[in-house]
Amino acid sequence: MIDKNQAIIDYLITCPYIQNSPLYFNLIEAHDNNVQIVTTSEDITTRRPYVNGEIPKRYTFNLITFKSITDLAVVKDDEYMNENVDDLADVQTLLDWLHEQEDEHNYPDFGKDCYIDSLQTTTDTPRFDGINTELTPPLAMYSIAIVINYIDTSKMLWKEN
Repeated sequence: MIDKNQAIIDYLITCPYIQNSPLYFNLIEAHDNNVQIVTTSEDITTRRPYVNGEIPKRYTFNLITFKSITDLAVVKDDEYMNENVDDLADVQTLLDWLHEQEDEHNYPDFGKDCYIDSLQTTTDTPRFDGINTELTPPLAMYSIAIVINYIDTSKMLWKEN
């Protein structure tokens, strides 16, 4: 049986955004550009098993990204780039990558006894979770909640032709 947590790690390290950032699992290491995978639930049965024994399940997790932040006001100049705006746009590329994977039905490998029905983010933009001003530089924390709906076929009684 494939470990779904490892499958998520293997899947996410193919993302260009994550390839260039340190990735942690269930550990918050607050540094600029770090990405954390934080599991919220694993293998939750979403309904009673189907009559053929298949079980609909859900795996949910959050991706948390830290970005250095500036306290400078936005300059009203077309050529000036604000670090905070750029950082949010940078984190958005991770979320956009996830949407592209869903559009292409490119999912993590949960093994031969599972097939993934969908991979969805709960929002279209990263959620701003706050600022840690105790660090130098101060860090903004952004999160993306991801829900994977899949079917567990390990207890399937028969296969339809």
